[in-house]
Amino acid sequence: MSSSSLLFILALALFIASSECSLFDPYHVHVTNILSQNKILLVHCKSKDDDLGVHNLTVGQEFSWSFKLNFFGTTLFWCYMAPDDHSHVAFKVFWVSGKLFDRCDAAQNCFWVAKDDGVYLRDTRRNEDVYKQEWQPGRFKADHNQGDLDTND
Repeated sequence: MSSSSLLFILALALFIASSECSLFDPYHVHVTNILSQNKILLVHCKSKDDDLGVHNLTVGQEFSWSFKLNFFGTTLFWCYMAPDDHSHVAFKVFWVSGKLFDRCDAAQNCFWVAKDDGVYLRDTRRNEDVYKQEWQPGRFKADHNQGDLDTND
């Protein structure tokens, strides 16, 4: 084995062992219903490999899940949300991007909030909700796929 290969393996081992390495720490996505008038928020989130099921959130209720990034850095989750039977939205809620990571907190929590005018991503560093998606007219779709999504990058 060449000295450069050995050096690379040593550097990689140190990187993996480092407490600063967040590549192997879990991320947490939270979706919270803060709609008015006691509206129920329907939430259905998926990745390529995992279907997290359909959840009906009452006002103030949260749905959350945790996961680790895949080896290739292509982890992607998307959600379909509907605040009623005549509006909805489908979009990415987690993707590997500095733009997203800058808004998540230091413990790798990413917070999405459903409000009456649409869905917001909480910018934890500024402590403010950033408007990301407006509710689209239409009814609940029985099957929603990654191809239907806004990129919101």
